[in-house]
Amino acid sequence: MFTNFFKIAWRNMVRARGFTLINLTGLIVGMASAILIMLWIQNEVSYDQFHQKKDRIYEAWNKTLFSGEIGTWNTTPQVLARTLERDMPEVESAVRVDWTQSALLTVGEKRLSVKGNIVDSNFLQIFTFPLLKGSVNTALQNMHSIVLTQGLAKKIFGDQEPMGKIIRVDEKENFTVTGVVKDLPNNTRFDF
Repeated sequence: MFTNFFKIAWRNMVRARGFTLINLTGLIVGMASAILIMLWIQNEVSYDQFHQKKDRIYEAWNKTLFSGEIGTWNTTPQVLARTLERDMPEVESAVRVDWTQSALLTVGEKRLSVKGNIVDSNFLQIFTFPLLKGSVNTALQNMHSIVLTQGLAKKIFGDQEPMGKIIRVDEKENFTVTGVVKDLPNNTRFDF
């Protein structure tokens, strides 16, 4: 019985090739669009979901009234992190993350302009960026410590061991490499 249905359907499709082509094209484009939209939504919903403490991480925002309208943005005063830790027992730990900015890294004759963040020493303890080299607890303890991504370490040092090497930042100060973090996934808001 089913073979009869398929034979009749095939004959109708062959007889009306133009309509068949239009209908199949519409079906293919529609299904491809739906799949791409679903993949995009899945990527958006998965942003920063790889952090182990994701259910306990919050972002502080500023809110104020400008010309009768409420404005909000994710920039807060520098003292807010320490004030929250001191005055609110619910806050276990707070970390400050400066805006992503470009920096000129110099090692010997190599010079690279890269994006990076200036963060507090507990950044790697709150956010789960897997360290390939170094320790989460000590990688950012020194003010002149720098943690590189795996790809950046390879660009700068090649196959050499990056740990303990000195990098000059913006022709001003020297920083010591104290950690190498795995390259960032594409679904994170951080860009360093």
